[in-house]
Amino acid sequence: MMGVIGYHHLGMLIAMWIVLIAIGCTIVVRVLQGLRRSTNIGELAEAVTRPMVFDVLPLIILSLLTLIDPTGILIRIWYYVAAVLIVARQLMLLSGHIKSK
Repeated sequence: MMGVIGYHHLGMLIAMWIVLIAIGCTIVVRVLQGLRRSTNIGELAEAVTRPMVFDVLPLIILSLLTLIDPTGILIRIWYYVAAVLIVARQLMLLSGHIKSK
């Protein structure tokens, strides 16, 4: 899968790294805040799995769709727009979690 992203489109790979870093920062903050106060393990598990399923998986599916599209331009536009929106949402979530601290 990463061969599809990294081999043909270096920009898509860098966008995926940026998305993963933003998600990782949000996860770390949520888990640390969850460990400081008494929360159930379900909330911590949701903090880790929900971004991977709803944010990273669609980007992976879009990257695999570039194999079908002969030009790949439309799929790459969707990929970059989705990546920018995911990073913006993760940064807003991160700032909200830090402010609620």
